[in-house]
Amino acid sequence: MGCWLTYDIDLEPAQLPELLQLLFNTYPYYHDRESRQAVQQCLRTVFQGDTPYQALAGFVELVHKETQKPGIAPSNAFVLVEWSSLLLQELTGTPHWDRWGLQTVESNAQVLEICVGEYARSNVKHSALVVSRRGLRKVFSIDENKEKVIQDVVEVLSSKKSQPSSRNAIMLGVVAGVCARKPAAKEILSKNKSQIYSFYTREIIGSKALVPAHIAAGLGDFFESFVDHKDLLKEVVPALEKSLLRAPEIVLNDLVTPLFCSLPKTIDTSQMLSNNLLKSLLANVKSSNVIIRQGVLTAFKAVIANASDAAVVAKVAEEIVVPLKTGKLATPEQRTLHAEMIALLPISSDMATKTSTSLATIAGKEANEAALLAETKSLTQIAIWSVHNNEKLDKSVLDVFAKGVADKKVPIRRLWHSRLGDIFWAIEDESLLKSNLSTLAEAVMSPLIALWQEVLTNPLAAGQTGIIGAGYVFTALANSKLKAVESEKVSTALKKAQVAQQALIMDPKPSYLLNHRIYGKLTTEEEYLWFIRALASILPQIITHDPKSAIALGWSQAVLYSVCSSSIPPATRKIAVQTLSQMYISHPLQVSQIMIVGIWQWRDSLEAGDKEGASIASKTDNQNMHLVVKAICLPPSDSLRTSKPVDEAILHKQLIDLLILSRNNVLPRLSWIDMCLRVGIDPGQLARANEDTLLDNIVQRTQFSETVSLSFPGHIYLLTPHRIHKRHKW
Repeated sequence: MGCWLTYDIDLEPAQLPELLQLLFNTYPYYHDRESRQAVQQCLRTVFQGDTPYQALAGFVELVHKETQKPGIAPSNAFVLVEWSSLLLQELTGTPHWDRWGLQTVESNAQVLEICVGEYARSNVKHSALVVSRRGLRKVFSIDENKEKVIQDVVEVLSSKKSQPSSRNAIMLGVVAGVCARKPAAKEILSKNKSQIYSFYTREIIGSKALVPAHIAAGLGDFFESFVDHKDLLKEVVPALEKSLLRAPEIVLNDLVTPLFCSLPKTIDTSQMLSNNLLKSLLANVKSSNVIIRQGVLTAFKAVIANASDAAVVAKVAEEIVVPLKTGKLATPEQRTLHAEMIALLPISSDMATKTSTSLATIAGKEANEAALLAETKSLTQIAIWSVHNNEKLDKSVLDVFAKGVADKKVPIRRLWHSRLGDIFWAIEDESLLKSNLSTLAEAVMSPLIALWQEVLTNPLAAGQTGIIGAGYVFTALANSKLKAVESEKVSTALKKAQVAQQALIMDPKPSYLLNHRIYGKLTTEEEYLWFIRALASILPQIITHDPKSAIALGWSQAVLYSVCSSSIPPATRKIAVQTLSQMYISHPLQVSQIMIVGIWQWRDSLEAGDKEGASIASKTDNQNMHLVVKAICLPPSDSLRTSKPVDEAILHKQLIDLLILSRNNVLPRLSWIDMCLRVGIDPGQLARANEDTLLDNIVQRTQFSETVSLSFPGHIYLLTPHRIHKRHKW
């Protein structure tokens, strides 16, 4: 049909209604782009001609009625969005605009809301918005009567109707987005902002029913491009305050967050939060409704993101801290929320000094583990900021950490150790470690050593009680961060403790760090993270050992477990892989040799059914081993990003050693050729230059008395000295 009309086949006006009726009746079948475009070409041809409006009126009315129907599928709604946009483009600048233009805008608004709703696919959402903008750009591009057209469009979409019209928020947002990109149109819309504010406060904030997330965020382009601080305070915030009293469960979760997330960064929300919203937010913290309490934190996070007045933020922090400090928050949930709100605040010098002192007092008395977790997180963030900005840590902070790491309750003690570790680990500048953390290191050294001695004395019990994680924290710090601290007390304690030597014991029993019975019982993400850091911290001692020594094998099995275990969370597994790559870059020859020997040990242990090995404890067989191999076979760009490139001779030796391991039937998802190409080595040249060495490796890994399939092209060979020369090309 599109072709007939394109080639000017004459159709009588009387025939057009029947043709348009046929196109409309079949619109649910236009799922592919080609058919949709063919029909659109038909419609363009009809509406671009000198067709009497009587012949077109029936089709326009059909489209309008169809868009008003509830329950239209998003795919069908998208076709109607395209048609509505096309009609807007073709009606613009013609006598038909006065008849059907605004009606078509309303039709577009109805089906656009369906297309961006919860059940629509992401590509449909994006395409529907693009198509709708296209139609409005044409509407607003006509200079004649531009001001009236924009005013009429805003009026028809924002006016009060007998039924709630919140669905129009999506189209109003598109109108604002299109006008914002046209200077003349932007100026016109700016004069009509009051209508959109009235719509927002009436239909969105004032809604008596839950507003869907996509509708609540529909005016994002308007708030981003047209709102200013004065308008926000005058038009929107008073309505928000009233709604917070009436229906906080709706406003907090679904309205405040999208509104403030849409604001430009130039709008400072500090005063708005302090004077208008904070009191209501803190009051809702005490609600028994979990949804309201969660909404408080979500809304507070959105509002504080644009707060830039340090003095006002310090005042906000004080208002949040005071109820905590005075004990006016009866439940742990309320104390947790207040502490989490503090963690969201931008830190300044004034805020850090006052808040850290109060938090130290609060955390020192906290008995609930969940509340203490949030309180210490906030305290840790402020302490890290203070160290980075050369602010001296208050004595109360030093005292509470010293008290916490020596607490008699194991969960409390473990938590304080992790927070202490977070502070030290966040400081990468050695000069800051020397100058700003020496007092903290001295304050906590005695209880750290005492706990570590407890771990050494009975590591299995430490694993069962959970303090093993604290032992890993101390191991990681002792071999890295604490060494940089300028303190005779700290240096003497570390020298006496000999942490690295104690961590590398394998005989008569593996140490707390290398014993799979201990690290196989780890459960939390934080414990795994410090376990990985502890393993990395003793790398300087590990590389001095022979790759086949018991210590090197024990260490490699622990590293493999940290990557391969089924209990490792995905995010932590990624950190383990990155840590292994960093260790490889620092010592490529030694680390690659140790890990390759370790991988063979892992496989041999699995094949032997060794129930006492880390490989069995991982419960993943060889499924994740490809991550280990790829971690030590880095593309040149990765190695150059952090250090000098790996020497080519080292890469050659490494790839030769990986010949048998890097096969899919040995380790899944690996290919030796792919590994060669990954590191930038030509596999063919490497094989030709090292043919005898590669064959020797094959012989060493197979027994002379058994028939072995190497999965190379050709037949299965009995690898004996008198037949080894019969080899095929690989």
